[in-house]
Amino acid sequence: MLKMTALIVLPRRNRLASFTLVELLTVIAIIAILAALTLGAGSMLMNKAARSRASSEVAAMGTALESYKTDNGIYPSTGGLLTNTYAASDGSGIAYQTNAELIYQALSGQTNYQDTPTAGIKPYMSFKINQLGLSAAPAGTTTPGQTTYVKDPWGYAYGYSTGSVVGATTNAPYNGYGFYDLWSTGGVTLVKVTANSSLTNTWISNWQ
Repeated sequence: MLKMTALIVLPRRNRLASFTLVELLTVIAIIAILAALTLGAGSMLMNKAARSRASSEVAAMGTALESYKTDNGIYPSTGGLLTNTYAASDGSGIAYQTNAELIYQALSGQTNYQDTPTAGIKPYMSFKINQLGLSAAPAGTTTPGQTTYVKDPWGYAYGYSTGSVVGATTNAPYNGYGFYDLWSTGGVTLVKVTANSSLTNTWISNWQ
């Protein structure tokens, strides 16, 4: 008779669980795609919020400018600093800042937001600190300017012009009595506008 021999099965040593190189690369690729989608969506939402804020600020300043004209008979006159050069800057230029300073002074009654309001001068609008910037140092000097200007959500000065010509006697409506232009470049830079002038259509303005 055959004898049955009992088999003894020895337990195998447990192997450490691990990913293959292909699996790791796949996971990394998926994470990268999800991160790109998240960042892209976040950037779009931030830009949309900035445009909404700029539109509200243009409307608010427009209302204040109308009140200013009602009392003074004229919009704050720029002397034509931006005549025919609306697309020649991204809002960081001296002409933009100078006109944005004029807007601040006319509507707030102050030259610098840190100043004590001047007695007897009527303010037409109250600005928040995140709407304001300080002008750069004047050319040829080392002392920073202390004049406040109104800036858009992208950090650029708002554009403003009454369309008049410097040093010329201009008839209405090009002298501040008839109209004004107020806009934000919407974060579009000068380099981009120079390459594609149609980008000015993305501006947030009072004429759209």
